[in-house]
Amino acid sequence: MKKITMIFLLFSLLAYGKEYNIGDNITLKIQGDISKNQIEKAFKPYKNVDITKSNNEYIVSFTSYKVGVNKIKIGNTNLKIDIKSTLTKKDKELKKDLANKENKFIIKDYPYKTIGSFIVGLFLIILSIILFILKRNRDPFNIYNKNIKNINMDKWKDELSYSLRNYIDGEYKSSFLNGEYNLDKLTFEDIEFIKKLDYLKFSKNSDNDYEKYKEKSMEIIERLRKERKND
Repeated sequence: MKKITMIFLLFSLLAYGKEYNIGDNITLKIQGDISKNQIEKAFKPYKNVDITKSNNEYIVSFTSYKVGVNKIKIGNTNLKIDIKSTLTKKDKELKKDLANKENKFIIKDYPYKTIGSFIVGLFLIILSIILFILKRNRDPFNIYNKNIKNINMDKWKDELSYSLRNYIDGEYKSSFLNGEYNLDKLTFEDIEFIKKLDYLKFSKNSDNDYEKYKEKSMEIIERLRKERKND
């Protein structure tokens, strides 16, 4: 701690001409006919001011961040304290480099919110496409069309019967695949056709007109789909 001692007698003050660095803690001892209020007023512009009284003297400690000669007026007397900067010539030369644009570090304001929104939006689009594909693949009508498109002509009786009954069960949660032909959406003729198509695979001398049965099967499906849209 750097100190400077002042003897204040009959409003006279002896200044100690020592140099101090910016931010140093400076301590003064003031004696004489002086009040604490006068001291507080004199050191009001400074930082970390602490005033204590010991016997017949005041001990004042303070910090100054003002470079140059600091004038402290107590009563009619001025105290001069010289405050020096801690920067050297070499430190000051660093500022010259800042004038060169190549030495500047530019903080870029990246559009994080925009990028984040784009990623979330892209994820939702992909998720929607996946859900659409899954829904389409589970759609009974799409399954029926896929089965008919890939039908094996040597086994068309089995596969057409299966495809029609699988469509009905998929749409109405019925049990046509288990042989329970009971659905109020179908007419008596529809039920008879499904039974005939189901039994056809067991008959050796049965009708082999695939297109006729496929057309009738599609008529039933189209009627059911139309009725379902109107419900």
